[in-house]
Amino acid sequence: MAGTAQQTFNQAEDALRGGRYAEALTGYMQAIAAVPTFWRARFRVGDALLSSKAKARALEVYKDCAWYAMKAGMPLESLLAIKMASFIDPAFHDGIEILADLYSAESERVAEGAEPKAPKLDTQVGPPERMSGEALLEHAEKVATDFSMFGDGADKVPPIPLFSFLDEESFAVVLASLQLRRFVKGQVVIQEGRPGDSFFIIVSGTVGVTRQLPNAQGAPRAVQLARLHPGAVFGEMALISNAPRTATVTAEEDCDVLELKRAALQEHAHRLNSVTRALHAFTNERLLTNLLATSPIFKPFPKSVRGEIIKKFKDFPVDAGDELIEEGEQGQGLFMVMKGEVEVSKKDADGHHVRLAMLKEGDVFGEIALLQDTPTTATCKAATAGQLLLLPKGDFKATITRHPELKEGLSKLTAERLQKTKSMMNPDELMVVEDDDLVLL
Repeated sequence: MAGTAQQTFNQAEDALRGGRYAEALTGYMQAIAAVPTFWRARFRVGDALLSSKAKARALEVYKDCAWYAMKAGMPLESLLAIKMASFIDPAFHDGIEILADLYSAESERVAEGAEPKAPKLDTQVGPPERMSGEALLEHAEKVATDFSMFGDGADKVPPIPLFSFLDEESFAVVLASLQLRRFVKGQVVIQEGRPGDSFFIIVSGTVGVTRQLPNAQGAPRAVQLARLHPGAVFGEMALISNAPRTATVTAEEDCDVLELKRAALQEHAHRLNSVTRALHAFTNERLLTNLLATSPIFKPFPKSVRGEIIKKFKDFPVDAGDELIEEGEQGQGLFMVMKGEVEVSKKDADGHHVRLAMLKEGDVFGEIALLQDTPTTATCKAATAGQLLLLPKGDFKATITRHPELKEGLSKLTAERLQKTKSMMNPDELMVVEDDDLVLL
């Protein structure tokens, strides 16, 4: 009985993992015949040819897949194919230069929201052709490299995370530093608690993100936080911090990811100013987007409004010892730690400062000043030199004014969090609060 293109592709994947390369090639070709735009099936023909020791044929498949993907608005897929072609032929550099021309900050074709057309995979697939040996390898190469039915490509192409912030020269240099990492189902990509020195972009496959959290009895257990799909970026905090990984990422299926080491960026930053600017812009935008999408304070806002708020955050560099908030004063707004550490303390009955928390990269403070016109309840001081972001109180107030329907929900949230904090504080003996989400200023 005939199956769908996706089913046939999945069966070919199983055959490839099992070392049945002829069966895999036949399945991939069936999927391509049913859905000519099934780029992944074409690319996997290259993998199957490479596994069959047909390197020259695999190289041609990877090259053609790279050209098609970059023109069709699929930059990550193109990068994947380029890296595989470069693995076979280290002299293959043309693809990086063309990608730089199409996808760098200087390109007029890059546009937010531009997306390639996804193939429809529910087409029925007929019985396989019976071929074997060299004839099968030759035919598979021919099928996978035949893009004659496709047009000139997309008029507009989507930006690549981080890289489309770069000018053309820097783009080519940095992309050459990317490493292709291939993970099988169940393999750990990054481990919670380990030092982080790189970030990743998923090209194909899905990964799960988990964190060790205590259960009701206090014993640690792995809690799933997210499932990430192709195009997702993770591990970006490693670009600006040596802090340990805050979660574990595991391949839920076979995955291809592109890895960029912090050392590679730093090496080029000394001579390519746009790398430093791009890194700064990228990490700021990523952290703010994640904060606003997950924070109870900002989550009620529509995505478009959160986008407006992101643009209003301002750079706020600090030196060690700088006092950012003094207990009892009016708050300036919402702070977010980009780099460095901030100590939170509160005066006890004798007027001595008792530390409540030490905030690090990604932590926020000063939120109550956005929601209530009351003096701050703790002091925040820069423990190290660092880089913060500040959303001025006036900008947040203006947003609330434009969207009055959000006031009630935010006021309720504020009352709940204040009560939660109060319940944790013993009036006779202050505790160190390790959960920065409970530190209200």
